[in-house]
Amino acid sequence: MFDELFGTSGLEADLPPDEPDAGFPLRPFAALAPQDDLIVTEPRTDESPAERLYRRAAEAASRGRTSEAIHRYRELLQLDPAHIAARNNLSQLLDTTGDPAEALEQLTVALRVTPDDVNLLVSRGAIHGRLKQYTEAETDLRRALRLAPDLMAGHLSLGLALWRKGVPTQAAESLRRAITLDPTHAGAHFYLGEALNQAGDYPGARVALERAVELAPSQGRALRLLARVLDRLGLPEDAQAMYRRAREAGDT
Repeated sequence: MFDELFGTSGLEADLPPDEPDAGFPLRPFAALAPQDDLIVTEPRTDESPAERLYRRAAEAASRGRTSEAIHRYRELLQLDPAHIAARNNLSQLLDTTGDPAEALEQLTVALRVTPDDVNLLVSRGAIHGRLKQYTEAETDLRRALRLAPDLMAGHLSLGLALWRKGVPTQAAESLRRAITLDPTHAGAHFYLGEALNQAGDYPGARVALERAVELAPSQGRALRLLARVLDRLGLPEDAQAMYRRAREAGDT
């Protein structure tokens, strides 16, 4: 019993075995340490090298280890340049870490392999829109919507691109279509409110923003915009109430 609880085999100074510890692990936190290719720390499986790299990259991304995930995806793409999922995931990580130019490059390479992939088209179009490359954004997004007319993300991304372009009435049309496809999407209601506010349709903006606030009550930016719209509608008391709620919500 004593040896079972406090056995001396597998102590810290011992070399790690090729296989994981059987039964109760003497190194229970080993899985939390960064993995490398020098020590085998995982069970042997029938995974291919590409599958193993993809799993490791996805796990790193899910745990917030973005740099490691990017490195793993790059390794995988050297091994298998046509791995579309890896290239798409890498582009998303690059975009979120402030490198939209390479994110676009990764998506373009992927689209050479699968030119009709609507999700890749929407992703590339959305980045073009944020970079104010409106012609390229519309080309990608309208192509995606020709291939998949009921793709909510496509209508939403097109609406945002048109809103940034400064054509709020056209943006509102796309955003309304997105809301028809997903009535519970708070962001779509908020941006519809933004577009209608810019177009001077304050009653319509109020309706859209009230729905956005109903779906996401702690969104400070929706509350602030609704307060401004209420001011423009000549409802100062309602506007003040919204401003108070916005201050309580903070910068969300």
